[in-house]
Amino acid sequence: MFVKVEPLDRAKHGALKFKPATNYEFAATQATAPLPAAEVLEAARHFPIVFQDQSQEGEPGVVPQALLSLTQGSNAFVGEDGNWRAPYIPAHIRRYPFILGAIDAQEQFAIMIDVEAPQFKSGEGEPLFVAKEEGGELVAGPTIETAKDFLGRLQGQIEATRELLAPLQEHDLLTVRQMEVRLENRRTVLSGFRTVDEEKMRNLDDATLAGWVRSGLMNVIVAHLQSLGNVRELARLQPEALKEEVEDVKQ
Repeated sequence: MFVKVEPLDRAKHGALKFKPATNYEFAATQATAPLPAAEVLEAARHFPIVFQDQSQEGEPGVVPQALLSLTQGSNAFVGEDGNWRAPYIPAHIRRYPFILGAIDAQEQFAIMIDVEAPQFKSGEGEPLFVAKEEGGELVAGPTIETAKDFLGRLQGQIEATRELLAPLQEHDLLTVRQMEVRLENRRTVLSGFRTVDEEKMRNLDDATLAGWVRSGLMNVIVAHLQSLGNVRELARLQPEALKEEVEDVKQ
């Protein structure tokens, strides 16, 4: 989804104008969307929710992910007309073309933009920067201030999510899983994603589980487990991703 990300710069991007996209074609290849815990309960109504271990990417902790497709490079929830095909749109999609990027080892963040985003291509819309006075210094306009507020709240939720989900790693509850998806006489297998191991969780002591109820972690776990049934909706939206089963014919 993000193609050419650059730190937002007044000198370089002072002439850019932002016009909201008329559809979600920009997300047509987005097969997953990261979620803060605050989004999981609502997102789990519509998408399968799994977990990604970000330690392999140099980031701490695990992050919930909404599965948006049965195949890489596609998005079942972006229709041929570009419209979004679910009642809920993850914040990761809604924040585009803005994102926060770390600028130093102290985890200081700056606003980044995808300069290839369609929102910047028309030459129309609200300028990203406006002059304080005629001919004066350029300052952040309302679009940037709105994005800054949205991204700041989202980043806070992401950091809180890593802390909330840390016990899943501490207790080794995440397991790599395969899932068979069927639709009539067609099937496929999803693999490589992490889910909560229910048997291991049941073996934990009551005090630990009670603590998870109070912290809100149990709500995330339950929503995640229930959401896995939404793979049937992915199959309905992407029947072409399933292969037809051929029955053995006995001679």
